[in-house]
Amino acid sequence: MQRNFYLSNKIIREYNLLGSRKFRKKLGKIIIEGSLLLDEAVKAGIIPETVLYTPEHNKAGGTRELLVRLKRTGSRMIEVPEKTFKAIAQTESPQGIGAIAPMPVQPGPELLQRSSIYFMLILDGIQDPGNLGTIIRTAAAAFESGAGIILLPGTVELYNPKVLRASMGGVFSFPVLEVARPEECLRMLREKSMQLIAADPGGTVPYYDLDLKQKKAVIIGNENRGISDLLLAGADVKAYIPLKGKIAALNAAMAAAVFIFEHCRQLEKMV
Repeated sequence: MQRNFYLSNKIIREYNLLGSRKFRKKLGKIIIEGSLLLDEAVKAGIIPETVLYTPEHNKAGGTRELLVRLKRTGSRMIEVPEKTFKAIAQTESPQGIGAIAPMPVQPGPELLQRSSIYFMLILDGIQDPGNLGTIIRTAAAAFESGAGIILLPGTVELYNPKVLRASMGGVFSFPVLEVARPEECLRMLREKSMQLIAADPGGTVPYYDLDLKQKKAVIIGNENRGISDLLLAGADVKAYIPLKGKIAALNAAMAAAVFIFEHCRQLEKMV
């Protein structure tokens, strides 16, 4: 009994520490919080090491089924008081269930070697977790295959809890590649013979006049400074989204969605 008490306390401390990027990187683990995210993670083949849940969560019908499935995966199951879970939870209104899981293995440069890849989003310094998560969620909803995302330096961490939540589980199923240097990103795209499009309010071509049916990579820039000079200079085309109102620019997630669905629209017209 005493051993279980100390084990539970150790895991609770670890869960709390994994709210920090430093410890996620050091331990190679992430927090997956909430029934929907856990369900999506398991569907993607991610097996939690430990699942923490409250007695209240265990009483709920639909969520109790999830607990049973998680237990069958071999995950360690620990019931904790609701007050304790609220103290360590990463969400403002926690659902009473969260897990510690191994950090998923993301694709390497070989992603761009796949002949099936025809559309990439390049995220240049996206700092808002909600924006990154929403972009991943949008891409995961729009593409069954053939697309991916490249994260450049300055972009918020992929496994930030807020990114995970905003992605609605898209992080676990959509290919995301992290590239350490913009120069390396440009080289890889050139080797893939992808046309590079900069989404730039100061561009010269409206997005709907682009030919997005061939292999393309679209750069979405930082929320404040936009696209870095190096990538802007390396772009083949600078495209803009026409705006009629008094707002000068869309946020990064909305801009990405416009290019994603314009690409999908043009492909559908070919069928």
